[in-house]
This record gives sequence, structure tokens and C-alpha cells, in this order.
Amino acid sequence: ILTVSSDRHLYGEQQFVADEELSGNVINDAVAERNNLIEQLYGLTIEVDSAQYPSEEMQNYFLSGDARYDLVCESVDRMVTQVSENHYWSLDDLLNLEDPWWDQRSVDILSLDGTKHFFVSGDGMLTNVDHIYLTLFNKDLYDTNADVKAEFGDLYEMVENGTFTLDNFYAISRAVSVADENGDWGIDATFGNLSHAYGATIMVNGAGMGMVEKDGQGGLTVTVGTQRGIDVFQKVYDLMSNKNVTQRAELIAGQGPNPSTYGFAELEYMFVNGHGLFYNTTVSSISILKNSSAERNFEFGVLPIPKYDEAQDEYYCAVNRYQSSVLGIPTTNTDNLEATTFLMNALGYYNTHMPSGKTVMDAYYETTLKLQSVESNDDAEMLDIVFNNRIYDVYTIMPWGSYPTLGQMYGSVLTSGSNNMVSLLESKRQEIETDIQKTLDEFAKLN
Repeated sequence: ILTVSSDRHLYGEQQFVADEELSGNVINDAVAERNNLIEQLYGLTIEVDSAQYPSEEMQNYFLSGDARYDLVCESVDRMVTQVSENHYWSLDDLLNLEDPWWDQRSVDILSLDGTKHFFVSGDGMLTNVDHIYLTLFNKDLYDTNADVKAEFGDLYEMVENGTFTLDNFYAISRAVSVADENGDWGIDATFGNLSHAYGATIMVNGAGMGMVEKDGQGGLTVTVGTQRGIDVFQKVYDLMSNKNVTQRAELIAGQGPNPSTYGFAELEYMFVNGHGLFYNTTVSSISILKNSSAERNFEFGVLPIPKYDEAQDEYYCAVNRYQSSVLGIPTTNTDNLEATTFLMNALGYYNTHMPSGKTVMDAYYETTLKLQSVESNDDAEMLDIVFNNRIYDVYTIMPWGSYPTLGQMYGSVLTSGSNNMVSLLESKRQEIETDIQKTLDEFAKLN
């Protein structure tokens, strides 16, 4: 298996092969036990190599025909955009995609035309679920804003009652935001919402919307310009463009005690130090924050991404398309297809079913996240909501239209200073729809 390296993702190698130096780590021990069982029962031995970007590494092997790797684990954005190059086998005749260990929402969305599937996500890996977006909140900051807490009440109860909506999220964020002692809105001010340009897409996804949706007839329809699309983005734009309420990563990059290129370290610094109530981030941040803030007596809570409105049936938490991984079988793998697909199924099954009862998913989810990282039973229940309501929005990664492409439009509009989404879309609609049809035509020709 060629997988993402641990410097890009904590569980890149460990999800497939245990590290002998990490004996006693619950996830590592569960992986070792699973692999020993698979080898004893089926004679399959798992080996891994890793790379910062496995999809780029694979290009050399595709060109040479080198069958070095049987399976590739890489972020969904880099894998899906390589489909048209015919580098990965269609999985429809190789796997039963209805098996319970495959994430059924990903099965649906990862097929552009609804008939062919080249990649899967599911229980056989950890680098997929560790990058689901959620909302963290600073408990101390919320508690010290007594008037706000008195008005809106317990945030966990809001989620349970279905009232954790964009309107209420914005109202709470406005109420707690305060400029710094100089009247400035920089890294030392306090913001209701800590986010980033991509956070606009995540908030729209929270309404259960993607920028493109299947039309039920093998085609795709752009939904940004529909009335619901316009209404949802307007609320998101109002929140995300208000620089006295929302601090975005790209606006503070390079500031703070540990300057970073993209501003995410600055957001974390602000959140931990009480300069942000809500923090738009991924599941992976829970363990990171728990470890980094242990000596600071800093407590945070877990919430889903807010709903659009109370009429919405459930919460939706999007998977980070830039980090969350999928599995694909390279077409250079011609001799080990049966063994590879068997292993994929075995990983999915035994990650949730072990004779000892000690599974990889329990070690990750129930022990590492729930018991060691979150603060309370309320947080654990919120995690269940996040994991059970994850969605994928892969269409936004496709290169449809010239800059800004369809997937770049939310971020482009957010930084432009005015909500010109409708006019921007209309000016580019023809080329976008032409590119969509071209992609579907290419998809139809693939094996």
C-alpha cells in the first residue's frame, strides 16, 4: 500500500501497519492484532510505503508500468481528478459496494455519473474520518459571557433541539466579539467565529447542499444559482465576510508567536487563548488541542456544523476534500487484484469485528476520541452526530470553468468585498456546464 505519510496525517501509515515503537498505544495495538489475524487466517501480509502526496509518486509508476503498489491511499481531491487518466480500476465488478463497511454516502458522491466507482471510503481506514469538519467551542469564553448564555442557553441542548442554526450561530458570534484594547480587529481581538475561506463551503455544506447535484438521469446540475442556493450562501456570506465577527485564517497568516503560511496555527493560538468562541476545524484538531492545551487548563466542547434553519431535518458535516483519504487500486496492479480486493474487505470487516472485541475503530473512536480527548458525555454525543451525518462534496474539486472555477467561487466572492455570486455564476455558466459535460463524456469512456 502506498499511503499518505505521517507528517501529513497522524494515522497515514499506522492505519495499515503498526509501529513497533508505539507499543501500548491502543490504536497501534489494535492494528497489530488485526494484521496478525488477517495473516494467520488468509496468508496476507500488509506492507506500506508512504509519500507526502502518493498520487504524484504514482505518476512515475503509471508511466513505467511498474506494479510496485497494489493499493493507494490518498486525499480525495487528488484521486478524483485523476479518474480521466484511466489510472485506477473501476471497483464495481471487484467489490460489493453495498457491504456495510463502505461509507454509503461516499459510494454515491464518488461516482460522478452514478454508475462507475473508482474509489471508496469506509471502516478500513482512519485518514478519512479524522478529517470531518465540526465546530469546537471555547467553554470558558461562553461561560464568561453570562448574558449571551442566559439568552441562548446550553449549546448542546440547542443542537439536540434543532436550533443550532446559522442565524443563532451568527447572533451568538456577534454578541461575544470584542475589539482589542486598541480598537483593532487583529489576532488579539475576540471573535465569535474562527474560520477560513474554505469554511464558507463547509457552512453551505452544512445546509445539506453541494455546488452541484445529480439530476437523477446521469447528469449534473449546478445548484449555486437556485433560490435555495442563493439564500443559503447569503447567510453564509453575511457571517463569513463580517471582519468584526469572523476571523479568517488567510487574514492573519504570518502573525502570532508561531507564524504560519496559511494562518491555521494562528487560529489555533487564538482559540486556545480565549480569542475565539467557535472554531471551524476538523476532528483531527480534537487530539491536537487536547495535547497542546493540557497545561493551560483550557476546556473546549464539540458541536456539529450549524443547520441552515430549524426546518432542516438533520445536521451535515462535510469531509475535508483536501485531506480526507480514499482507496483506489492502480491499473498497474494486474496480478494481485483478487488478493487486493479481499484485503480491502478484510480491513473494513475486521476494523469493526474482532474475536477479542478490541477493534481499530473502537480504539480510535471510542477510546482515543471519546475517552481521552473530549471533555464530557455531551461532547461524545455530539461526535456521534458529526460522524453519523458526514457528507462529501467532491464536485467542488473539479476544474470546471476558468479561474475562479466553480469550486473556487465561494472563496473568491468572500474576498471580493461584495456578494456577486449570482452575476459571477451567470458570466461563467456556459463554460462551466460545457466542462461538466466534457467530464461526464470522459467518465463514460472509462473502463
